Amino acid sequence: MQSPKLAFKIPFFILSAVLIAGLFFSLWLFQSAETVSAEEIYPLFVCPCCGQPLDKNNICCGLAEERISYIDSLAEKRLAEEKIVIAFVEEYGLNSFASESQAEEVRELLAKTAPTDRPIISLSPDFYDFGDVSQKEGNVSVSFELKNKGEKDLVIKKMDTSCGCTFVAIDYKGETSPFFTMAGHGYENPEWEGVSIPAGETAQLKVMYDPDVHGEFRGFVIREVYIYSNDPVDFEKKIRVELNQVE
Repeated sequence: MQSPKLAFKIPFFILSAVLIAGLFFSLWLFQSAETVSAEEIYPLFVCPCCGQPLDKNNICCGLAEERISYIDSLAEKRLAEEKIVIAFVEEYGLNSFASESQAEEVRELLAKTAPTDRPIISLSPDFYDFGDVSQKEGNVSVSFELKNKGEKDLVIKKMDTSCGCTFVAIDYKGETSPFFTMAGHGYENPEWEGVSIPAGETAQLKVMYDPDVHGEFRGFVIREVYIYSNDPVDFEKKIRVELNQVE
């Protein structure tokens, strides 16, 4: 005669196996429902060179190709759309979005999960108008106040601009970093160990425009400067300069 304890154990083990299998299937089904293809992610972001949405069938430059390859590598991992978007933004910044509303949504999400004692980058002002810039008179420059309004050291190791005519450097405690400009198109920015700005401290961000880069061009110009830091929310801070290039 079969032991009552053994009779009870057999269906219990079967039930446990069924429940575990069901759990794994549910997790797989949930992940499958959330994953997206790389083709669905491309148009969410733009090429920093031309401002056009990323398109694998129409790669405009090396910068676009690099970003498309990065999306492909994330999609191959079968990640959810949100994880791919966050990973891309952490690599290339919130300004990579094609839509400002999407950028703001992700920024709000990052702010909710960021530690309260984080470093906080602040740039003032965030815009400057050079007015008329004469090619004959050469380069023009302006300085912005760069302050750490957070509670931990603000570390900056990378900067970039939207065009090779615009350069940016940081001056802190009498030491000036190398000038950075738009990477790519045959130009590589210099190696730099970066700068660490303690809580409450201020540095100067110097932006320079070289009118000779565009030769005989005359007219209105808008350029952007990007500062990459360890601020977990504004890890890519943007400022803008405008001017009218004249003879």
